[in-house]
Amino acid sequence: MSQEKIRSRDHDGFFRYVYSIPKNAKALLNICSKNNSDLDRILAGVNLDTLVRLPDTYSEVGERGEADIAFKAHLSGGGEINVGILLEHKSKQEKSVLNQVGRYALRVILDHEDEVFSWIPTKAIIIYNGPTGWDPLAEFRKKARAKFQGNELPFECVLVNLGAADDVACVESESPAAAVGVMAMKYAFSPEGFKSAIPNVETILRKMPSAEQATLVEKIVLYLGEYIDESTVEELQMAWKSIGQRMGFVSAGDARRAAEKAGREDGMKKGLEEGLEKGFDNALEVMRKLGIPEEKIQEAKAMQEKASSK
Repeated sequence: MSQEKIRSRDHDGFFRYVYSIPKNAKALLNICSKNNSDLDRILAGVNLDTLVRLPDTYSEVGERGEADIAFKAHLSGGGEINVGILLEHKSKQEKSVLNQVGRYALRVILDHEDEVFSWIPTKAIIIYNGPTGWDPLAEFRKKARAKFQGNELPFECVLVNLGAADDVACVESESPAAAVGVMAMKYAFSPEGFKSAIPNVETILRKMPSAEQATLVEKIVLYLGEYIDESTVEELQMAWKSIGQRMGFVSAGDARRAAEKAGREDGMKKGLEEGLEKGFDNALEVMRKLGIPEEKIQEAKAMQEKASSK
């Protein structure tokens, strides 16, 4: 596997970590639909409270790992029809993205219990947070073959550019983890923009338990380091660290190292105590090996016992 593919898969790990949880995925979509009319339109008939993540092995092993996260959900107002919700994260432009989500939408998200029509109508949502503008759907419609399809794909697809995400919607979100994730990705390529957003980030983080704050921030720092240039990463790491210092939490790595240090110190203390307890007996054995008469050894032992009893 090429290094480029490995890096692409790795940085998507953060997206999966946060948004594979249905309540976080719902919050992400609600935040993004505030100022994305296309997203709001395709989700209008979906009950996001019924999101259920589909397992990693859908129907074709060969397709596994192609997309980030897939869910199924019920339509609003009830009914037995499920719809598929496919979330595909991109931090850079990829010409093959429509092919990629198309394979999932048309071949992988299937209802095997439906003998008549197993394909689940799927809404593909491309979540993009790259440094430059990009619209793969507009590029598709420029192609000659698009005209023969009515300029439409054979599945619903929307691009969400996180650069347009509303910070206020993040602050008001019911899911702090989802909101902080949006903020981290939105400003991933803009240290200055992130620094200006720090007050909002802190406001959101304060809604989370300290341990969860620290874990999430550590995940974000790892995510940033996967694909952003080193100087940008350093600036953002310093900004995240300043948040942690003000809020009084440490990273999971810091906590682990502190625990290891405490363990070593505890071990040394116990070792010293045991050594003091066993030290004199060891000294007596050394005296015997050196040929000291047993009478003298017993005298020394009696003197030690007498001193210990005082």
